[in-house]
Amino acid sequence: MKFLGVRVGEHDSNITYTDGVVCKYFKPERTHQIKHFAYNDIFSWLESSKVLNFKLNEIDAIGLVLDTYQFPWLGEDKPEELYRTINIPFQPFDSLKCPIFKIDHHYAHSLSSWMLADNSDIDFVFDGYGDLYKSCSVFKNKKLNKYYDLDQVYSFGKFLSDECAKLLNVKGMGIDLAGKIMALQSYGKLNKSFLNSISKYSFEESKNIYDINLFVDSIGSKIVAQHQIIDFVKTVHNRMEQVYLDFFTKETNEKNIITYSGGIAQNICINTKLKQKFTNLVIPPHCADEGLSLGCVEFMRQYFKQPNFNTDNFPFWQSDTCPKEVASDKVIKKTAELLAQGNIIGWYQGFGEIGPRALGHRSILMSPEIKNGKAIINEKVKHREDYRPFAASIKLNKTKEYFNWEGESPFMLYSVKFKDKIFNSISHIDNTSRIQTVKDNQDSFYRLLDEFEKLTGLPMLLNTSLNDNGKPIAGHPNNAINLLKHSDLNYLIIGNLIFNK
Repeated sequence: MKFLGVRVGEHDSNITYTDGVVCKYFKPERTHQIKHFAYNDIFSWLESSKVLNFKLNEIDAIGLVLDTYQFPWLGEDKPEELYRTINIPFQPFDSLKCPIFKIDHHYAHSLSSWMLADNSDIDFVFDGYGDLYKSCSVFKNKKLNKYYDLDQVYSFGKFLSDECAKLLNVKGMGIDLAGKIMALQSYGKLNKSFLNSISKYSFEESKNIYDINLFVDSIGSKIVAQHQIIDFVKTVHNRMEQVYLDFFTKETNEKNIITYSGGIAQNICINTKLKQKFTNLVIPPHCADEGLSLGCVEFMRQYFKQPNFNTDNFPFWQSDTCPKEVASDKVIKKTAELLAQGNIIGWYQGFGEIGPRALGHRSILMSPEIKNGKAIINEKVKHREDYRPFAASIKLNKTKEYFNWEGESPFMLYSVKFKDKIFNSISHIDNTSRIQTVKDNQDSFYRLLDEFEKLTGLPMLLNTSLNDNGKPIAGHPNNAINLLKHSDLNYLIIGNLIFNK
């Protein structure tokens, strides 16, 4: 059977098409080069038919995640209704014979990890908010067990992006602010008096934890507290890391297979705390809204009792422009030499990654030994805030030599402490790095790490996404070439071609 999963809404639209075996994924921000691009009507997403190569009249079922308030003709949602069939009274949909499902936002999230775990015991979703302003949903054995809305449990992500961004005067797109605050809070100091006063509050009472008046009381002066706002954010963040751990501990056990998704699942500090206890925790690289269309097709697969989809080459499923040739051994060796010489390299190979992190196909790379490398890339390549850290991509079998970490971290979703030597360009202020462990089956990127290790003794590279600040990751070679022209990138490797200035 042929399925279409579609996310239409305020941000990050995405479409997944499957012929019943292979899934093709399209995030239009890569084509339009508008970050968090969204289709805000019921028709525009049909442009994806040319990219994904489907015919609408041949589709057997369509699953939609959309915001009901934008389309009042849909009728009202019900809190515990995970899906319903709908009619779209406009051409060309009104002539289709296939069923069209409206799928609950959080339910689609909970189903989106199928390529990593198709037999989970419990699925947690923590979001800014989903349908009916739900901030959290818990699914046990694929059934909704409990949920909270914003009035019951205010979203931690919204607290960071709304309140904290204003308090700290952090600028940018609203959807990106929580991540910026997560990085910035590491520069604060833990206020033990304030921490003690908020430690009595549980997850269900977490809105009290965000109360700045309690922080003022612990300081004893409103004026002094205003000069210590970053300490307020640091202490709240520290407490919320424990709150999430306590909530997970109450709802599940360490042996369960757990999936975790929603926008909050991009918080690597919380993720790390959870992973240390729950080793079977699974977080997909598309844990935010870009995974919703993937959840939709999985819903339809289960609904119609179809075989599992093919998961080969995941997460490199982006339907963007793929180079005609792969990097040869000669080009990989030359790239490693350039990196060993201290050059900053743009690396564009194969199809792009699903999710917001560059995982070796759409990357900016640099030697981790460049002492001021973080400042150089932040200021002269990415043009972004100087405090923001960079990740390290490291060969999986060498991870233990450099980091206190057991197991894999393939999607840059955990914050890992250095073991002995600290590399400044890939180290945050707290001496951690958001690592990506790379297996030898990730062919060209692993071979590049291997060649770099032969030259330098180091099996890792600084790795950040191939884009400028405020722009999506490059989806076409021209996007990458434009970055080469307008930044301090030294070289750009596209497939088997090397470009310089």
